[in-house]
Amino acid sequence: MKKALILAGFLALGALAFAASGEQVYQTYCMSCHQANGKGITGAFPPLAGEVPEYLGMGEEGRAFLIDVVLFGLQGKLTVGGAVFNGMMPGLGGSLKDEDVAAVLNYVAQAWGNDKDLPKGFKPLTKDEVAKERTKKLTPQQVYEIWKKLQEKAKD
Repeated sequence: MKKALILAGFLALGALAFAASGEQVYQTYCMSCHQANGKGITGAFPPLAGEVPEYLGMGEEGRAFLIDVVLFGLQGKLTVGGAVFNGMMPGLGGSLKDEDVAAVLNYVAQAWGNDKDLPKGFKPLTKDEVAKERTKKLTPQQVYEIWKKLQEKAKD
């Protein structure tokens, strides 16, 4: 019994470290644009609060898109929550390890109330998913084209 409690304690600490790591990555690389509350800056940087679960609900394509945005960036005219954004998000793939990308996306997926809108059976993103996407070597414009296709698919 004592061993089981010790193991449970270590697993809980590991889960906290994972969440803290994602939050730390967010604070370091994302917060200046998307803000501490995930709401972005109107007209400049789109919100992540209330938006990310939509993509996670699109299955593998949506999960891959979110990874692609972090790894390769995104450039093009977006409409998010009725507001238009036409900027450039730089790719962070050169700065972040696969586990960092997974951690920050899992943090964002569960922050600011996003956790309430996650698809049923949501499974956290993994470093293996990130490693698979990293091999694509996309441009920010190619990621934008993926976004446009996902938007069309969501309308259907």
